[in-house]
Amino acid sequence: MTIIKIWDIIYTMENNIHNDFFISIIKNRVNAIDFLSGVLPDKILKEIDFNYLDFDDTAYIQNRFKDLFSDIVIKTKINNKNTDIFVLIEHKSTAPDDKALFLQTLNYIYSMLELDFNNKKDFRIIIPLVFYHGERKWKIPRYFLDLYDVTDDIKPFLLNFSYLLYDTIDFDDNNTEKFHNNLILISSLIGLKTAFKRNDVESIKKIINNLNKLGLLTEIGRIEMFLIYILKTKDIEEQQIIEILSTYNNEGGNTME
Repeated sequence: MTIIKIWDIIYTMENNIHNDFFISIIKNRVNAIDFLSGVLPDKILKEIDFNYLDFDDTAYIQNRFKDLFSDIVIKTKINNKNTDIFVLIEHKSTAPDDKALFLQTLNYIYSMLELDFNNKKDFRIIIPLVFYHGERKWKIPRYFLDLYDVTDDIKPFLLNFSYLLYDTIDFDDNNTEKFHNNLILISSLIGLKTAFKRNDVESIKKIINNLNKLGLLTEIGRIEMFLIYILKTKDIEEQQIIEILSTYNNEGGNTME
């Protein structure tokens, strides 16, 4: 497949290029494990057995909320127990209204617990995780209870839950050990972090360099999503991409023509 063909794909894709790209990376078992290893707190990581990991079906989500979620629910297990634990990942490229975020999360949790109830199962353990890479600073409270302006006497009677937040502003591509130095995952995080820096050519070079280290520049089918995302989020011409790729072609190996 040529870069020209990739341009054709771009124009036929859905508008939510950020979500499509994020899902394409995380819905890979190795990437998912390395991602969670890098973003979950140590106190949670030590409880998880990654020898078991699967992606949960989200078909039970109410239709009116379908477009509000990234639809990534990772199912794994607690160490030394036959107990499932679910990580609900919500991808956000823009900061939503604070009430909307909690309502979306609450609806998702309710849908999952209702399914357990109807199937006469114990309620599952659910950890909400928000992945954010937007331009504005994230200011949404971490606890549902913080939406209420009430006294401490009333708070015990109100519903409360929280979510974990991973903001790519905290991502450092020079310190990637916690992501197990997974170059596919690291490259995707570079792309997502710089998604709104349209003239950031250096990030493109970093991504392509990582893909070259993996020997993937000759396998267009495995890297087309990266190229699509770059072309969609950067003010760069097709010829510029070809020139960057050609620098590796000149060093050895064949890149796409």
